[in-house]
Amino acid sequence: MKAYTSHICSLLILCAGSILSAKPKSPNVILVVADDLGYGGLHCYGNEWLETPNIDTLSSQGMRFTNGHSAGATCQPSRIALLSGQYSPRTGGYRVKDHHRGQENLIRYQVPELTGMSLEKVTIAEAFKAGGYRTAMYGKWHADNYQKHLHPRYQGFDEAYECNSHYDAKKSDPKVDLPKGMDFAEYFTGKAIDFMQASVEQEQPFFLYMPYYLVHAPFETRADYIEHFQQKLADHEFTGKKSEIVPIVAAMTKHLDDCVGRLMESVSALGIDDNTLIVFTSDNGSYHEAFVGDYRGTKGDIYEGGIRVPYIFKWSGRIEAGSQSEALITHVDLYPTFLDMVGVARPEDTVLDGINLESVLLGEVDALTERSVYYYYPKYAQFNKNKKQWQQSWRNVVINGGYKLVEFVEYDTYELYNLKADPNESKDLSKTQPEKAEQLRKELDGWKGQVGAQPLVLNPNYTLE
Repeated sequence: MKAYTSHICSLLILCAGSILSAKPKSPNVILVVADDLGYGGLHCYGNEWLETPNIDTLSSQGMRFTNGHSAGATCQPSRIALLSGQYSPRTGGYRVKDHHRGQENLIRYQVPELTGMSLEKVTIAEAFKAGGYRTAMYGKWHADNYQKHLHPRYQGFDEAYECNSHYDAKKSDPKVDLPKGMDFAEYFTGKAIDFMQASVEQEQPFFLYMPYYLVHAPFETRADYIEHFQQKLADHEFTGKKSEIVPIVAAMTKHLDDCVGRLMESVSALGIDDNTLIVFTSDNGSYHEAFVGDYRGTKGDIYEGGIRVPYIFKWSGRIEAGSQSEALITHVDLYPTFLDMVGVARPEDTVLDGINLESVLLGEVDALTERSVYYYYPKYAQFNKNKKQWQQSWRNVVINGGYKLVEFVEYDTYELYNLKADPNESKDLSKTQPEKAEQLRKELDGWKGQVGAQPLVLNPNYTLE
């Protein structure tokens, strides 16, 4: 009897030891980034005539943020910030391209050079790889400033397919045989599903980056979806330029939602729902005011319509379903949040400008400690010869405590808004609240020094005066 009892105890000890030594499965991370989808670009964000049932379900199963911002007003700055975890003065990712080229003599200051994200930067994909993850991206990269040696295959992704089109297979790297009638969104969704399945079979955690080209121009998608929304919105009147595109964008958004739905279905089918963090956001605001909610401005503007975007976080069993947060967040927060939440070490000797959102996501706190979000946007475009002014000139921004200061560098002027009382930014308070404006101006200047922003240097070739 004693021998039998001793044998049982030994088995229990062995079992307990194996349980304690068994390494828990590392969580997977899926990051979905839409292109030019504004704050009002989803049904779950208040747009009643859009049809996004799959993304709405994702929202109902996780946490939706109402004060989420992009890191840039256009594609390249926000994407480089998201991938590097750094604000643009650290990376050179300031704008999409140099619209001012050939008119440098009309600019008072020397404009910081646009470089693209260098290979020296430790991308979020490289951090995941160092932590034992398989990594993949399918879609729009736009962090390379059109330099082939900066392709995502050299930036930490085991598998990387880039496109700059919906249907034109020539605009992809590597080249693909795009089936007739199929767009890149559908094709890359299938590639992503194959990647997830292979990762599960190999029992290896994965980081999947899905930067869809939808809903970026050109305005094209499934004909039946376009016809559906043209009929549905026939009696709607939309303000703004090119409002004829609204039904097409709605159709493109529905198509995007279909693709996201396929990803979500595959996560469930693979049995990894409880071990996968899924995040949906956009790179910047929409190009049409019908998709920016009630906010001022559109893509390219530093007003809220150009920089406020959706954020949805889902992790079954960890993030409360149907929850909502008003916390001020931005793209650079994703890098540290992902690594910290899944237990991957942050890269050494790399400054990350964002903060870890885990305490908010897990419901440990209702709000973040007061923080600031910044924009450094040295872009010049559309010079008006009659007014002798740039319609779009160098702008810097700081948002803190519900207030927002906009600096117009070229003209040494400022605008101040109280976003809580005036979310539409209709009342400039810079003259009536000069103390607040000065406080934020000093903070903005201090931040520029902290991140190594290029000091203002007068242009010796300036001829406008």
